[in-house]
Amino acid sequence: MKKIFTFLAMITIAMTALTSCDQDAWDRQDARTLDGTWTGYIDVYYADRWGWTGDSYRTTFRFVQENAYGGWGEEADYNMSYGESFYSEFMWEVVNSTIRITYPSRLGLAPILIYNYRLYDDFFEGYIDDGTNKDIRFQLYYDGNYNW
Repeated sequence: MKKIFTFLAMITIAMTALTSCDQDAWDRQDARTLDGTWTGYIDVYYADRWGWTGDSYRTTFRFVQENAYGGWGEEADYNMSYGESFYSEFMWEVVNSTIRITYPSRLGLAPILIYNYRLYDDFFEGYIDDGTNKDIRFQLYYDGNYNW
């Protein structure tokens, strides 16, 4: 019985190690793929963190990879209803298939989490949790020509 328990314990440890390695590889791959500029529209009614409301806004994220899991970036949001824009720099990282974006503390903005996403060389979609308890669906396309 002791041998069976030891054998099962060893299998469990090995599976945990392999799963961790697989997740680590996926996070590194996602960080590499994310490196670049992504633009798209979010077409839902919203009241965002800057006090804007409306039916549509365009957002552009630029992710610059500095290490295996993340780096820094820029965000530009354009409110289509009001014709106004917002720009900010941010830090980002990929951990356990979740992208965490953290803004400078001077802005007083909560970090956002991007989760349940699909990321390809030219297409990026998923959900954003901006702390409002409202899952925001997005679709972005690779934009190699965006002029910051």
